[in-house]
Amino acid sequence: MIVISLLHALEGYTHDNWVYKNINVNFSRLYYVIDGEAYYEENGKTTRLKKGHLYLTPIKKTFSLYDNPNNKMLHTFSHIITMPAVSAFTEIEVKPNTPLFDAVTLYRKYIHSDQQVLTPVIQFVLSCLDLSNTEKNPIATKIKQRIDDFPTFEMNMSTLSKELGYSREYITRAFTEEFRMTPKQYFFIRRINEGLRLLSQGKSVTETSDILCYSSPFAFSKAFKQHFGLSPENYLKTIQPLQNVCP
Repeated sequence: MIVISLLHALEGYTHDNWVYKNINVNFSRLYYVIDGEAYYEENGKTTRLKKGHLYLTPIKKTFSLYDNPNNKMLHTFSHIITMPAVSAFTEIEVKPNTPLFDAVTLYRKYIHSDQQVLTPVIQFVLSCLDLSNTEKNPIATKIKQRIDDFPTFEMNMSTLSKELGYSREYITRAFTEEFRMTPKQYFFIRRINEGLRLLSQGKSVTETSDILCYSSPFAFSKAFKQHFGLSPENYLKTIQPLQNVCP
């Protein structure tokens, strides 16, 4: 499992009125519960989020999250987009003297770091969950790395083919077999997720569309709604940050 985008991260208590009722979003929440009381509900089944456990929420599934307002949950969390996407609610106990325990310790230590530092730490956490889609094709990995290294958010399959020395057809086939999506689909997701990250940092739609090399703000907004199901303005309203009350 690969982290495509890190949208938000913090350690703290759940904010006042921490209730997300029947939400359906395109990112996963990675929670490590330190203390307090909160619940996850899906298809009529309710699960208490336990102290010392790690949780991943699925994308494009309807679920609810809520806490006990008299015993707010203290947790380390991040909003992430992964490939492949998280398809089911996941609960794992973090036991001492295990690689996962070490990974979660680093997760807490670096939770306030910038994206460049924290993303590899989250990747380490995910690798310890035994949920990873192990890469077997080094060529597919090379293709992905080249797409990730594009200096601008523009993609041309002919240029990619020339740089890597493989035909466009082979590049598409190798990448799709490994990652279950085409290079163009991966680039689109990476680009639009970067747009969400920029918007969540306060960039305007116009600024974001320019940075991501869209032809116009309208073109970016259209692509954003196509992927997330809401306009940029309305989608941002669904992401309510936690109040950071930890040192």
